[in-house]
Amino acid sequence: MKNFISSSLKVTVSYLASVFLFSFFLIAPLSMKDNQYLWLSVLSFIVFMFLWSYMGQQMRKLGAYESKEVVEVKAYPFKGFVYGLVGFSPLILIEIVYFLIYQPNSISLRFFHGIVRCLFGPMYFIIRGLNYTWYSYLIASISIPIIAFVGYIIGYYDISITNVKNKKENEDFLND
Repeated sequence: MKNFISSSLKVTVSYLASVFLFSFFLIAPLSMKDNQYLWLSVLSFIVFMFLWSYMGQQMRKLGAYESKEVVEVKAYPFKGFVYGLVGFSPLILIEIVYFLIYQPNSISLRFFHGIVRCLFGPMYFIIRGLNYTWYSYLIASISIPIIAFVGYIIGYYDISITNVKNKKENEDFLND
């Protein structure tokens, strides 16, 4: 259980690091008068690509480690998705609370609205691209467990460019 929680926390920490990165560079697009939302989307996409790379790499290493027979952890291919879902669940809970209590014209909830927008900043390009609907937040939220799943499965099955290249070079078409 301890390993499961620490592995899920890797997803949470990776995502919060991308939120910090997004928030750190947020001031530049906000200070622009022209095309502010376009630049926010570009920043969001760039940070999302960093998130994909960083979290995918962590989950790949975890999948490779857990798939070894020496390790006493039961590994299965969809475990990366479970790690991603559990690791991202605190933000999903915040999102659910946001949709349950947020009223568009409420001044008292503007601070909460700003926090939620900032927390989902790395996925802003997805949310904006789908016009801020409830399903845009759902698709953005499910993208994090999918990243964890893809990274984990790459490590679990030991998929890499060099392995694929070596397998193709070792094949002898005429001798089979």
